[in-house]
Order: sequence, then structure tokens, then C-alpha cells
Amino acid sequence: MIYFENCSKGAEGFNTHVIAYTLCISLSNFLDREFFFDFEIPSSSPPGFASMPEWSETFGTLMQSPRSLVSDLVTIPTRRVFNIDRDLANKIELQHTHSHFMTTDELRSKYGSTMIFEHFGMGRKALTREELNGFDLIEWTDTRLSNPSYFYLLTRPEKQKLLRSVELRYLPELESLGSTIISELGQYNAVHIRLGDFLKLRPEYAASARSGEFASYISAAFSRDLPILIATDGLEEKQLLESLFDGFDFRFIDELIFDGFRDEFLRLPYTDFNALTVLNQMICAAGRMFVGTYYSTFTAVIHKLRQERYQNKEFMFFPDPQVSKHLSSDMKLLPDRQGFFDWNRFSAFAPSHFHMAWAREWDYDLTTVDL
Repeated sequence: MIYFENCSKGAEGFNTHVIAYTLCISLSNFLDREFFFDFEIPSSSPPGFASMPEWSETFGTLMQSPRSLVSDLVTIPTRRVFNIDRDLANKIELQHTHSHFMTTDELRSKYGSTMIFEHFGMGRKALTREELNGFDLIEWTDTRLSNPSYFYLLTRPEKQKLLRSVELRYLPELESLGSTIISELGQYNAVHIRLGDFLKLRPEYAASARSGEFASYISAAFSRDLPILIATDGLEEKQLLESLFDGFDFRFIDELIFDGFRDEFLRLPYTDFNALTVLNQMICAAGRMFVGTYYSTFTAVIHKLRQERYQNKEFMFFPDPQVSKHLSSDMKLLPDRQGFFDWNRFSAFAPSHFHMAWAREWDYDLTTVDL
């Protein structure tokens, strides 16, 4: 049995829950064990704009709807159980998933003293399937975040199979509405701009947004022959957003859904902000181009969807100071060093294994080698 504590005991937002939940499922699949997922609680409070007088008539349902759980919306097959006995003598207690990676005895024996192991681990502790399966109970507490793509050093076929086992699938009603909207939109580009608390918590990001650096990036990165759909938590910053996209044909995804598909949305099994989040992410993932916000789990889930559903591994971020270190003249991310794995190649995104574990998704094909 696996006991797995949700990241920050469930205190963070929906996308943090998605990443923690999929990592837990993948660990269960890797070890072929049932799991108990603790601290799954309602996440992601409604956005601030939904309660403002000028927005409440349109978005009031986001304030009134019961808040969903990740497992209410995500339909990945699991070995989950809802009762567990933690009072076992033969157990191992672990913390900080971002400080570990999983492999096998065979691979550790073959590559443990080579650069492959060192370049994958980047200071993390290796755990093997065989040693963990020697315990009756595996307890992961104070888990922190780690993307499954970063957590497993395996042969390419086994890792591909494992990552496929945690591909995101949502309630059929959500998938159907998302597909309908995407089909009716035709060709478009998409962006996710995180505002809200980012403007305060990440002042360097706020400076880039307000100084015109984002607007310059948009003009250079996007052509004007396709509309741009905008996912954001900051509709109350509409003046700033409109100035960034001046001269482009753009629409806000939240408004598009509530203006054009309101009845369909209200018929969903869940009509809270999490359901709206999933639709935003599905729409962004289907865009011809997508530019996101580095350090945002909302963007990371979109990148996960783009890889899984469209085999699109183009990663683009708005130019905060870290991102700018890797931008080419045509606004593409360029590696600045060599390495076996994706995170070895981008120094600005690899200050520590903590950042590499969750602050962005990685190219699945570049998270393994043909061992």
C-alpha cells in the first residue's frame, strides 16, 4: 500500500492538485500497488473578478457552485482505496518527492556510477522499485510537487507506457464541451497570462508585463492572421491586457464560454472555477501556437495536454528575466548548454531540483535515453 499526502496538504490550487494526483497514480502503477490519497480537499477559490459588480452577473455561478475535487473531474483509471492502516511495522517514511527519483535495481546497477545517473538526478536521491516493494507500507508525506516526466529514470518503452497511464482525461461532459468549442473556433493561437497574485509575488514578472516587454514579445512572436484566445486569472486587469494585445484580434476565453456556451456550461455536472479552468486549458492546448507563464502550474498542465493530445512539444513563455535568458531573436527558447536530459540544457530553468521538478513541464522524449 502507498500512503500519499497531497501537496501542501491540499492548501494550493487545482493545477497543483492535478500534478500531485497524477504523480501519485503513476507511482501506484509503477509499483503495482494500491494507494491512499490524503488531503484531497476543494481547491482553487473563484477568481476575484467573479465577485466584482461589473462581472458578477456574468460569472456569479462561479461563486455559487459547489467546489469540485480533482478526482471529480479527472477520470484516469486508478488503484485508489479510501481506507488504510498506517500502523504497520514494516514501512518506510519518505518526504519531499522533488528530492527523489524512481528507477530500478537493474538500471541503478548498470548506470549508477555514470554521468547518465548524475545528469538525471541533479542531486536527488535514487529509489528503486525493488527496495520500496520490500516494505508493506510506503508513506510519502510533505510531498511537494514533481512532474511524472521528471520523477522516473526508466528505459524508454517503460517510461512511455507509464506516462501514457497518467494522460489527462476529464469527465465526458467536459471533454465533449471542450471539443465542441474547439471545433467551432477553427484555427487560432492561445496564451495564458498569469496576473492576480503574480503581479505582487513576482515583481520582476509584473515589471515585464507593465513595461511593454510582453507587448513587444507578442508583436514579434505572433502573426496577425489568426485570432488570439486569452486565458487569464486577471480579467479585472482588462485595460492592461487590452494594451498588450493592441492591434490583434483577441478574445478572453472565460467571456467566450459564458457568452457563447453558457447554457452548455451550466448543464455540466460541475460548474465551478475548476471546470472553467479545464475548458480554458483544453482550448489553449489545441491552439496552433501557445505562449504561457513560466512558474505557473496552469501553464504546465497546458503543456502536458499539448504533448499528450497533439504531440506538440514547443514550449513558449512570456519574457520574465529568467525566460529572456533563453530567447532567440524569433522568440523561441534556446538551450545554452549540453546534456542528456531536457533540464540539463536550460540553465535559467535549473537553479535547483526543486524548480526543475514542477516549475515547467519537460519534453517527454528528452527525459529518458535508450538505456
